[in-house]
Amino acid sequence: MTTAPISSPTALTAVGAFACLVVALQQTLVVPAVPGLPAELGTSAAAVSWLVTATLLSGAVATPILAQLSDLFGRRRIMLVAMTAVLVGSVIAPWGGLGTLIAGRALQGLGTAVVPVAMSQMRDSLPPDRIPRALAILSAVLGVGGGLGIPLGGLITTTLGWPWLFWVSALLSVASLVAIGRVIPRGSGSAHAPFDLTGSVLLALGLLALLTGVSQGNAWGWTSPLTLALLVLGVLVLLGWGVFELRTPAPLVDLRATAARPVLLTNIASLLLGMLMFANLLLTTQQLQNPTEAGGFGWDATAAGLAMLPNAAAMLVVAPLTAWLARRRGPRGVLAVGGVVTALGYLGRLLFTGDALGAVVWATVIGVGVGIGYAALPMLIAAHAEPRQIGAANGINALTRAIGTAVASAGVSALAVLLSVPVAGHRVPGPASFAVSGGAAVLVAVLVALCASGIRAVRRH
Repeated sequence: MTTAPISSPTALTAVGAFACLVVALQQTLVVPAVPGLPAELGTSAAAVSWLVTATLLSGAVATPILAQLSDLFGRRRIMLVAMTAVLVGSVIAPWGGLGTLIAGRALQGLGTAVVPVAMSQMRDSLPPDRIPRALAILSAVLGVGGGLGIPLGGLITTTLGWPWLFWVSALLSVASLVAIGRVIPRGSGSAHAPFDLTGSVLLALGLLALLTGVSQGNAWGWTSPLTLALLVLGVLVLLGWGVFELRTPAPLVDLRATAARPVLLTNIASLLLGMLMFANLLLTTQQLQNPTEAGGFGWDATAAGLAMLPNAAAMLVVAPLTAWLARRRGPRGVLAVGGVVTALGYLGRLLFTGDALGAVVWATVIGVGVGIGYAALPMLIAAHAEPRQIGAANGINALTRAIGTAVASAGVSALAVLLSVPVAGHRVPGPASFAVSGGAAVLVAVLVALCASGIRAVRRH
């Protein structure tokens, strides 16, 4: 991959961060509108849940594929394609019924691929001393976007109506397209290399089956024939994909390189951090809104969403700290610190949350820890992946993080139902569901730190 010289590293980082913010917002911006849409659209809550699932599925499928295409055809071109999909999805979503909404949300999900491509662009174009800080900022923005989406979405839905969620996304995507076109340098890529179409199709089918089963398991029932069939099918197809990738001369993903200890542990840490980030968002808003009789604090949805703003701000503020820490301890040390801080945050939530303020404070501590851990991931990929496959490697890392958010969503929801208690004729998550989820999160955060300890000395290219 060769790239034209750039005139301003600061502008390049800012544009990459803004593009990542736009696509990160798509993950949660629509969430506050979901409870009211069944009545407005005349459909069921289960059908409306596909507005969230469609974005997850399309993003998971597109991310590794478009990331590899960026190695072949250039980062700028693929970023423009992915962001154009966000724009088209945002424009068509409000025009029609549920089917149009789901189609628009699926197109918005394709923008998720911007994240690994933008990170690869930083490595391609920036001076070596600027890369850690840029990657830290882009990583932090992912958490900021996820945390900002719920309060912003709630404000837009309440004041302007749910269609404006998509008009705002459209305006942001237009601004991002203009910025990418003006600032991101043209890259020559390696278009002469073959593209693994068979591997792409197998990966897409496997992920669609597996993630549909995971994301819809609570609605359909985890022991229902459809859920079990999708989960088994997904696993079998992905195993077949793995066998094919090992045998093809030009694989979509070099599994042998991915299985190398530093890259493998980095991807495992990415999966775990995705779980920890999304669990923090779900558990905090659930507990703040839960009735006081069930261990909650009785806040309304808008106030609970706004309570996540400190968490989002903390993840952005901590980005420069992670770059400073990386220069002194290396990205491996950054990941270890992130795991430890996140574990302490979840432990504090378990032991010292006597009021709503305490819940917000500990959620912010968790956000700091996850933000630090997120920043280490692209640094470790940049250090250990082969330069010619840096886009694909970042794509797989982003994919594992997306799978982690899906697993967290399913797990927290399942525990909330399993350990629910009756209050005023309704079942709500009980205190035990928060305790079990929080305890599990402490262990997951410890595993992140253990992953960091298993990554050996960084190999420089």
